[in-house]
Amino acid sequence: MAELVAFREDRLGFRFNIADRALLGRASDCDLILFDRSASRRHAEITKIDDEYHIEDLNSTNGTLVNDLPITEKTALKAFDCVKIGQEIYIFEPYLDVITGPAPAALVLNAVNESQQHIVSAPAMEAAASITSAQASQLAGLSHSLCLGDPEDLTKILVEFLEQHLGGTSISVLWPADVGAFRQTSLLSHPGDKRLLISQVPYRRVTELGQALVWPNIITELFFTAGNRNIEISDHPCLIAPLFSGPDGRMGLVYLENANKVVDEDDLNFFAAAALTASPFIKNTILQREVDDGRRLSSTEPISNLVGRDHQVKVIFSTAAHLAQGSKPIFITGELGTGKASLARHIHQQSPQKNGRFLEVTLSGMSQAQMDLVLFGQEGGPENVVGMMSLANNGTIFLRHIENIPLATQKSILMVLEEGLLYPLGTRHSRLVSVRFITSSQANLQEMVENGSFREDLYARLTSINLALPPLRATRDDIEGLAIHYCSSSAKFLGVPFLGLDHSVVECLRAYPWPGNITELKGECQSMVHFARRGHVVLDSLPVHLRLAPDVFNHGDNVTGDTLLGEAERCYIIKALSSSDGDIEKSASLLAVNPEDIIRKIRAFGLDPLDYQKQYAGPAMGRIPGQTNLPDND
Repeated sequence: MAELVAFREDRLGFRFNIADRALLGRASDCDLILFDRSASRRHAEITKIDDEYHIEDLNSTNGTLVNDLPITEKTALKAFDCVKIGQEIYIFEPYLDVITGPAPAALVLNAVNESQQHIVSAPAMEAAASITSAQASQLAGLSHSLCLGDPEDLTKILVEFLEQHLGGTSISVLWPADVGAFRQTSLLSHPGDKRLLISQVPYRRVTELGQALVWPNIITELFFTAGNRNIEISDHPCLIAPLFSGPDGRMGLVYLENANKVVDEDDLNFFAAAALTASPFIKNTILQREVDDGRRLSSTEPISNLVGRDHQVKVIFSTAAHLAQGSKPIFITGELGTGKASLARHIHQQSPQKNGRFLEVTLSGMSQAQMDLVLFGQEGGPENVVGMMSLANNGTIFLRHIENIPLATQKSILMVLEEGLLYPLGTRHSRLVSVRFITSSQANLQEMVENGSFREDLYARLTSINLALPPLRATRDDIEGLAIHYCSSSAKFLGVPFLGLDHSVVECLRAYPWPGNITELKGECQSMVHFARRGHVVLDSLPVHLRLAPDVFNHGDNVTGDTLLGEAERCYIIKALSSSDGDIEKSASLLAVNPEDIIRKIRAFGLDPLDYQKQYAGPAMGRIPGQTNLPDND
């Protein structure tokens, strides 16, 4: 059985198994459904004749290309032939594994002729045990940063540490996916557009045997031309070490190239120890959310903890509970971090679908190929994937950022909505599903409908019922209860006591404008618990921007969020100038900004550094009162 592997960037890695015959086209009854508008309904056919595969164009409108040449008759396919239909590009029978995920894809190549001289290898545990005392001190700092860091940024913290201490010019992190013994997810790539190219030999030695390696060469380029696979290799060593995910034996890897330095065995020991240090932190983060395919399952957090005393919030959740009894789609609007996922979960818990699953899918950052695979699944390939629509059958699916759905995928979603018919990738057979849709968006969907980037019929179906969540600054009566709940949860997770919030802390929390809403509050509570005094969160436990919040709250309750943010910024600068006796550079250092930036802000707010010098008792000689005395540079 042969394979076609998609090689266009937005569908990279999608595989289609060819049996004895495969029909390619846009029609729903095709074996391989193409999403390109320039493809015909029944565009081309691949057939097996005497153990050889042939492709034939079926009088399509725009033709079929093999190795950039249009075909006019049945044409035999050989390994590495490039089949192009419209903008769809497939490679025939490549020796290539494609690892996808949030980061750019990693490509694992087989049968690569690369030198294996000068390899340095050791079991990762032994290498990590060979570090120097100075390196051990640096790794203690990494552990501290990982412990206090945002769970979403742990991989980034590891990469920044490696870049600082080993000078990595290209770093990639792979992690074992939740399906398949040795399948991986691409978590992070530095720089952000850099894909990892690695051969099977070091890849397997690291992820299956747990070895740390100095590999003597790097693969710099992979491309296919005229039926040939082209690989460019540079004789420059790289570092590869395993990331341990648990006792089940599965391992990820971290890969580092340094174009400016030749790495050695001492670097390998330090590199392996850094990977070993980061592994449990990354593992704990992965356990909190399903990273594979960009999806995560619902939280079990009681919704009662998220509804406080504010009247408008109570009305919204009460209305939502009433609407939940139907089956129509519901559209939720609100600023980032206002709790749209919690409201969606509340609707599910009150609905007739409550015995089914509640699944949440974030659609931002996905290519169309990833999105189609996540939502609809795949059948008939080397590995069947159950899509989220199938998993949510008789339950609820919450789609975030629906403005990112491509038009072709919108049509498939509309089919699920109107007909209850689901077509997994790689098959022409439909599945019957019953799914309750809840959606949210940060874009103006009406404008997208007008400019043709969002289907009007789908827009009408998804947004017929609209619930709008207010920002946290408009529901200040709920802030204390939410803060206590999140501090208590964080303390329990960290294994430290939490005995309450000081009254001055509550005042600061109520005064702050919370541009990040509930999500920002939750993050600040995690930080506050770290710095609590014997379980009590006091004023000194707060970061400076929260401590200064009451100073800006002097314009009444009708002040806008933008006004509050501007006043908060002005207040920070005044405090810094007062603390530094009006010194610009010291003030900039206190606020961790450039002196040029603080000068621009001082001018914008009409402040004068001389007014904050302790020795100043009146207008300075030669200075007009109210005129700012600042350096000329802007």
